[in-house]
Amino acid sequence: MQTDLIFRRAFRRPGLAQQWLRALLRGHPLSNHIDWSNLAVAGTASVDPNLRRHEADLVLVAPMTSGNRRVIFVIEFAQGPKRAAWRQLLRYVAQEIDKAIASERGAAAPIVVPILVHTGSKPFRGLRAVAAQGPRHVVGTEHAGFAFGIAVEDFAARDETAIATMPLPEPIRLAALFAQFVRGKSPDEVEANVLRWRELLLAVCGAPFDPDEAQVYATYILETTQLSAERCEKLFVEILGRDGERPMKTTADKLREEGKEVGLSQGQARVLLALLRRRFGALTQAQQDRITTATSDQLEAIALRILDAKTIDEALAG
Repeated sequence: MQTDLIFRRAFRRPGLAQQWLRALLRGHPLSNHIDWSNLAVAGTASVDPNLRRHEADLVLVAPMTSGNRRVIFVIEFAQGPKRAAWRQLLRYVAQEIDKAIASERGAAAPIVVPILVHTGSKPFRGLRAVAAQGPRHVVGTEHAGFAFGIAVEDFAARDETAIATMPLPEPIRLAALFAQFVRGKSPDEVEANVLRWRELLLAVCGAPFDPDEAQVYATYILETTQLSAERCEKLFVEILGRDGERPMKTTADKLREEGKEVGLSQGQARVLLALLRRRFGALTQAQQDRITTATSDQLEAIALRILDAKTIDEALAG
């Protein structure tokens, strides 16, 4: 989950995602027919951790340069040897097509591009057809007029230097380095690795200082390694200066409190969705979004309104 979060934070910014997608699809004819300037994240529910088992990790949408057809990029972040990851990704593709057909009756069927972003100790081996094709490849058959199947961005097939020097936006390179060379490493290895990426971390978090960005990476270290909170804070202060200790209390304490709050809200949302479905039947995507993006206080208010509401709209009002 932590790996998903750092990747989503980088990839869900359309300007950054555009650069990566165009590099991934370089040479593919589809790339020349996409209106990249209008690339956007497709709804909050698709990237909400609460729906992790039911939705793709990230969905981006862009119109074609002509006609009314859209391109939907369905992105799954896979950590480690998940041999069935590509099958899960293709299930998400079918789900996105069904959603598009239901919401845009009469419109041209979208072109759905499944993308697997893989990190781990070994290169991705889920598809025999792509196993020997290197760290970046696109395979598949004819689809909506374009030969396309599944695209794989395999950071596990690259060494540290290769990732650090990829012609990609700095936040995406930093996220890939953390996912590939921080998770599960010893405290000494974590410190040595992050210090080597000092300039990259400064560029992403420190010019000007972005406490939210720094917290994402500090949280990742604390949740995926054995580096102590004290050493983590010292590491960030060494790289970012006094800004590294700016978060209230210590960086570690604040992040852990936020993690508990997020976990509580996600649990409330799951229960509330179940209650609403039991009381009012199936929910629309907009109604689900209303729940998954609500704060803890808003969820509590909705839960109280369920007791007297006669319709779903009354329950969600306010």
